[in-house]
Amino acid sequence: MKILIPDVIKPPVDIEREIFGLEAEIITGEATHSEMISDEIWKECNAVLAFDQLDYNKKLLSKMSSCKIIVRVGVGYDNVDIVEAKNRNIVVCNIPDYGTEEVADHAMALMLSLARGLPEYSRKVKLRDWDRHNSMPFRLRDKVMGIIGLGRIGTATALRSKAFGMKVIFYDPYINDGYDKALGVERVRYLEDIARASDIISLHTPLTLETEGMLDDSFFAHVDRNPIIINTARGPIIDIAALEKAMREGVVKAAGLDVLPIEPSDDSQQLIVDYEQDEEWLRGRLLVTPHVSFCCPESFEEMRRKASVEALRVLNGEEARNCVNNFYE
Repeated sequence: MKILIPDVIKPPVDIEREIFGLEAEIITGEATHSEMISDEIWKECNAVLAFDQLDYNKKLLSKMSSCKIIVRVGVGYDNVDIVEAKNRNIVVCNIPDYGTEEVADHAMALMLSLARGLPEYSRKVKLRDWDRHNSMPFRLRDKVMGIIGLGRIGTATALRSKAFGMKVIFYDPYINDGYDKALGVERVRYLEDIARASDIISLHTPLTLETEGMLDDSFFAHVDRNPIIINTARGPIIDIAALEKAMREGVVKAAGLDVLPIEPSDDSQQLIVDYEQDEEWLRGRLLVTPHVSFCCPESFEEMRRKASVEALRVLNGEEARNCVNNFYE
């Protein structure tokens, strides 16, 4: 077996070696683009453990004639052309459950930091300003948490929100009826209902053609309660220019973003430029972290281990457990 880990991971590969065994050849590319790895290696690899640095498009997939499986070592798989992969008989899988607790905790941490006004308090203390005036803090009990996407992470976030005495509503057209009753949360039928009724809005959907730009000008036009927006899912789900406008106009109170449309950010994302430059209008209202909601040693090891097991399962002729391209033509 030839196992390719094109990006992120550097030797030693002890976790992967433990799963695949001593006879497997495990190649680490340490690449930031696919051309840094030779065509010969792409051609000969039987499995790819793919992180998020490379784009598995038609051109790259055409080189992977010996590949049986690509495992996205993570949840999102928007950097893989899953239809083209299926056309080439390459199974594409993800690891949907490795960082459930961490991402939900991170979403709550962003929300709590903003709800308690911590960014502005922290900034003032560095200036030896102990003035307690802060327009951000508010009581969470009885506030409405609106969750978009009630999968594993959305569910974990819902349960944490309930523990703070919040009312939880959610929008997810793919969740079966009755799940809301089991969790003690309320389903809404339209995305606009989340906009109108929520004090906090937390995103937990994959990035798809359906969800890209989901929070745009039309969404913010329905916002009614000056909410906090939390995004630990994928950056392009929010139209960042529309969010900037909504925040400037006071429609949105604050935002906590672990993900951005462009990462690392550049001058095209004015909201983030203003955040970097500590513009007065934005102080205390925005908190940005560098796509790290999944990060901790335990989750990183779990992610790598589960990805290796999934790849080995397919290489041994068994059925994949988390195939994401089996329904695509």
